[in-house]
Amino acid sequence: MLILSRVCADFYDKKHNLVHRITASDLGVFRDVPEAIKEDPLFKMLVDDGSIKFPADAAKDKSLEQDPFAGATAEGKDIKPKKVSKPKTASKAKTEVKAEVKDEPGVETKPAEEVQSH
Repeated sequence: MLILSRVCADFYDKKHNLVHRITASDLGVFRDVPEAIKEDPLFKMLVDDGSIKFPADAAKDKSLEQDPFAGATAEGKDIKPKKVSKPKTASKAKTEVKAEVKDEPGVETKPAEEVQSH
């Protein structure tokens, strides 16, 4: 199985035997690794956070071959885009609210649209 790793890691099988070690010289380079590393829960965690990539990822994103660490944090994880909230705007309904001025003795009642506020 071919992978590109952004982090160093040791992968063990279920009997805790070392299956494969990713060292500093393996970082940012596609390497052939044994399928048995999938048994280690660390492998799934590193795949989920983007620290390990596959050739299929490189086919989708050619820049991965050019710069394997682009879009990654210092820890080797994928940088997640921040959610952008939409700016709040005044709704039209608020500006069209019609209200009447309270009746006061000797004052004529008018709809709010005819009353000018300061």
